[in-house]
Amino acid sequence: MPRTGWSGMKKRSIQEVLRLLSKPIEIRPGVTSRVECQPLRIVDDFAVTGAALDSRHIQSGFIFAAFQGENCHGLDHVESAWKSGASVVLTEIGAGARVKGPTLEVPNVKEALVHLATAVRNEDRSSASSGLKTVAVTGSVGKTTTCHVGSLLCDSHFQVHSPRNSFNNLLGVPITILEAAESTNCLWLEMGTNSHGEIAQLVDIGQPDIGVVTAVGATHLEGLGSVEGVFREKFSLFDVESLQWGIAPVEFRDERLETLNGAHSGTDFIWTGPGGDLEIQNDSSHEITVIDRRSDQKFPIETSMTGYGFLRCLESSIAVALQLGISASDIQQVASSLTLPPMRAEVHDVKGIQLILDCYNASPPSVRGAIGDLAQSVGGRRIAVLGTMEELGPEEKRYHQEMGRACVEEGLDFVVAWGRAADWITEGVTSAGGTCESPSDLESALSFLSSELKVGDRVLFKASRKEKLELMAQQLKARWLTVTTESRSGEARQ
Repeated sequence: MPRTGWSGMKKRSIQEVLRLLSKPIEIRPGVTSRVECQPLRIVDDFAVTGAALDSRHIQSGFIFAAFQGENCHGLDHVESAWKSGASVVLTEIGAGARVKGPTLEVPNVKEALVHLATAVRNEDRSSASSGLKTVAVTGSVGKTTTCHVGSLLCDSHFQVHSPRNSFNNLLGVPITILEAAESTNCLWLEMGTNSHGEIAQLVDIGQPDIGVVTAVGATHLEGLGSVEGVFREKFSLFDVESLQWGIAPVEFRDERLETLNGAHSGTDFIWTGPGGDLEIQNDSSHEITVIDRRSDQKFPIETSMTGYGFLRCLESSIAVALQLGISASDIQQVASSLTLPPMRAEVHDVKGIQLILDCYNASPPSVRGAIGDLAQSVGGRRIAVLGTMEELGPEEKRYHQEMGRACVEEGLDFVVAWGRAADWITEGVTSAGGTCESPSDLESALSFLSSELKVGDRVLFKASRKEKLELMAQQLKARWLTVTTESRSGEARQ
């Protein structure tokens, strides 16, 4: 596994941290970052080794960044942070009065973290001895999986650090940088966005050597407006002087790349997918072939995961690994034991049925891919429990109707529509001649599914994170186990 123990950045004294926070940084021409920092109760010099937002993630020497969240203020957990070894608290001006120990007061905690992470990356890049390679991954789907798989592939040759879960915003990226240990020489950063300009901000912080765009599709349209807006936002990842290599789907190689405003002349692009520089071909159920046209090599790999979305992520990950000098034989060895992050096509075999939890998030392209993978499975019936895809803007009704129709077109046996968009999904399914159930509450959904399921069935759970469909899946699993146990007991009594 990649070394994601988050043991902390290069050890710095608190005085060095104060210097980094107070030093003006030119983010890009004409844009300078400054932080006014007021130290409180800092009597002695002491070491700072990292930073965390969550008191449960604090390690010895860490900064505890505490600010007002949706449910509480971080300072509500400051005692837990001290017990875990926090060296200093970073909080807003005026809030330091609640803290008994060393404190740094700043106007905005989030901006201070961004500034500190940027300063750390500036020092990394200016150090000739660091040898650090930084990989930034964005895309409409597959970001977390690509970071996860790519980290595993690189772990045999590098000291790898990758993000917790989906730490991919203006808080997550700085924390990922500040958590990385001094020995890290391969840093993976996940970069997400739901509005124009966010990727550019994250690139300014992370200053990647390698940029990866996994896919472009209809996601976060409330903020990005259109698929074209998504494309421009994602591809702004490549508008950075530090970038040596760019990796992206081959369908963007020609006409669309020419429409971008960024200066890409110094970036060497590697195009993935059918006919691209690196392509994965699915030869059989468990063996696939990697075709690396740049180096004129071809090699097989074995993996238990062969879904379309996973293979696209694997293409991007292998492209990075090859650029970083990982051999085909090492890639083959790691690929045979690859696993996915939680709730990404996570398969549970439960007394004769399969529950497929792919419900960490959902968008039109990811749902279409998941439906296609389910449709290609053989054996029993194929059933989809589908919920709302969030942040699709004015066209959300159409996208949910299309999702319902896709289920019928792909030959699924029936659909359960759930959540705010259930009526739209149902309209799509029934308009295409399919069968759809739309339960009004969780108990109705569980009763319907547990009574309808048969041994051999495969059930896909797919929706945006807000729906928390995994809770339905967990309760269905428990109920199915009870049903099958009672059934066997009845048979034994007969």
